[in-house]
Amino acid sequence: MTQQLLQSAGALADTLAAENRALAGLDFVRAVTLLGAKLRATDAFIAAHEQVASAPDEMRGRRRLFTDVAARLRELAAENKRLLERAVIVQGRVIGAIVSAVPKVVGGVPRYGAGGVLAETTRVRPMALSSRA
Repeated sequence: MTQQLLQSAGALADTLAAENRALAGLDFVRAVTLLGAKLRATDAFIAAHEQVASAPDEMRGRRRLFTDVAARLRELAAENKRLLERAVIVQGRVIGAIVSAVPKVVGGVPRYGAGGVLAETTRVRPMALSSRA
């Protein structure tokens, strides 16, 4: 049980570290591809932790090792949270830049109304943009 907990903690730490590297480099595509691995590693860690928690005598002998592993996971999780928050801010800025650019691009283009005649209004209608990286 102890070995399983350590292996699952290592896998989770490695996955968080990989995602943190991707987020630090603003490689959001790579960060998103790690989501499945992060969820699997988290589930495995939780399951292993529950098994060890049900046998506290086994854990007592390796308390120092578990303390080090827990500290590393806490540090990685805190960094992951900070980087994810930064990613949301960056994404918001990119969307804001696109939204502010749309009226400038669309403003000079003639529009046709529902009846097929040139529309007189210069009002920009709501629109959605979609892109894949």
